[in-house]
Amino acid sequence: MEDRKNKKNIISLIVLCVSIVALTTSLTYAYFVSQVGTNEQEKITIKSGDLALTFRDNDETVENIEDTWNFGDSIEKELVIENTGTKDAYAKISWDNLINTYLAESLAYTLEEKSDESGAVWKPVETVSANVPRSESATTQLLVDHLLIPAGHTYSYRVRITFEDLEDTDQTVDLNAKFITKFILDQGTKKITLEDKLINMNIKINPNNPISFANPATTNETANGLFSMQDDYGTSYYYRGTAPNNYIKFGQNANGQDMWWRIIRFNGDGTIRMQYDGSGTSGTNSYTRGFVLSYQLWNSNEDDAKYVGWMFGGANGSVSTSKEQAQRNETDSTIKTEVDKWYKKNIVDTGYGNYVADSIFCNDRSTPGKSATGLTDDIGLGYGKNITGYGAYARLGGHRDGPNYQNPKPDLICPQENDKFTVEAESTGNGYLTYPVGLITADEIVIAGSGMYNTVNRNYYLNKGETYWSFSSSDISGVYGSMFVVDDEGKLSLDSVSNGTLRFVNCVAPVINLKAEYLNQLEGDGTLQNPYYLN
Repeated sequence: MEDRKNKKNIISLIVLCVSIVALTTSLTYAYFVSQVGTNEQEKITIKSGDLALTFRDNDETVENIEDTWNFGDSIEKELVIENTGTKDAYAKISWDNLINTYLAESLAYTLEEKSDESGAVWKPVETVSANVPRSESATTQLLVDHLLIPAGHTYSYRVRITFEDLEDTDQTVDLNAKFITKFILDQGTKKITLEDKLINMNIKINPNNPISFANPATTNETANGLFSMQDDYGTSYYYRGTAPNNYIKFGQNANGQDMWWRIIRFNGDGTIRMQYDGSGTSGTNSYTRGFVLSYQLWNSNEDDAKYVGWMFGGANGSVSTSKEQAQRNETDSTIKTEVDKWYKKNIVDTGYGNYVADSIFCNDRSTPGKSATGLTDDIGLGYGKNITGYGAYARLGGHRDGPNYQNPKPDLICPQENDKFTVEAESTGNGYLTYPVGLITADEIVIAGSGMYNTVNRNYYLNKGETYWSFSSSDISGVYGSMFVVDDEGKLSLDSVSNGTLRFVNCVAPVINLKAEYLNQLEGDGTLQNPYYLN
């Protein structure tokens, strides 16, 4: 670590030298050029019928940067778009005549906006990338699209570019890098939403969501449209009940068989969350329901709170002494190890890994305490053998004395950042997964129609006739940790992480997420006879 710091300091020092040379050689180290100015002649105006957008530079102070640019330093540019037309308009801003020879992640940028209505309040704007595009020669590349500018209003935009100090990356090549750009305005387009895409697939949306999740769903309750609930990305649309139209055929396993899945929901970012449901002969529309693993332990040890994690802190067999230590994502659980092996063999090695999105899997280990869980001795410590009920146990009424026992309150937003399992941290998750695969959560089981805790339901699509694991931690009783499962009667139930005192038949049905870009490329209608598939 000390060597790395020294290396970074040396680079900063050399940057100073390069900058001094730049003063005499006219070498551009970093340079913003205004495409537009503040006077009337320098404004850019797009006019077409009722559309009239005026684009101007709102910041005369940001000019040639030929001074030292150290790691962490930022430069800013403000731009203004004014809609002088009679109709609302969409605009896009692009980098123009862009030259950027820095490393791909060295120059990060953000965009914020404020309107004449919001005053001084800046709000973040989603851009096409988090980093300035690289370009050896002058090019035009999109910065942001879908900017709504209402008629008669003026919006200001602030671009902030930061020279990043990249961990464990040799940035020596950045010493002689060049960055120069202009900005240009074009007419944009309305952003196509997830709702628009579902409508294009003839999937209806029901505006009336269930008011209670206590009763089991034994029919196709989404016949009149999918229900909705907020998740970590936005609004998620989910199937409930028998769901005869959520079949999807994706990929071929290592044995050359087609793999069949059931769509759980369309996530808020447009990705498609689906659970493995079986395999069948390639090219046919039939399959045998089944699992990828049977007789599978969650973990080989059970007598510590840490073992309810997909990953946990310390070695297998060591005792956790704090919640932070117990939930430190260092060691793979037994089940994660086996699921990763399956994914590598049947998704990665068969060539289907690039279709799978890096979406959040929530292994909720939040500890809300006895008033929420109903466990009399719940002290909410979440480590060792301390009696603790976890978030899903409280929300879904795992204990008859809990406030939600007969009125489950499922939630698709993960309470703890540490429990948002993803492969990359940039996916708004923790970045600890080896592969983008997990299991269904107890909350997803309830919204799919299981009914209140321990209710028999053989008639919704998640009942597979065998007991299988969920991704949701239940509780630590002082003797062993437990997870939520779907049992052989379709009940939302509990089981010990090692099955040592109960049964030894738990199966595994992995869950993956298809990338959002494939949503409108699906063919079929989702029925068993004509499942969704990628052509």
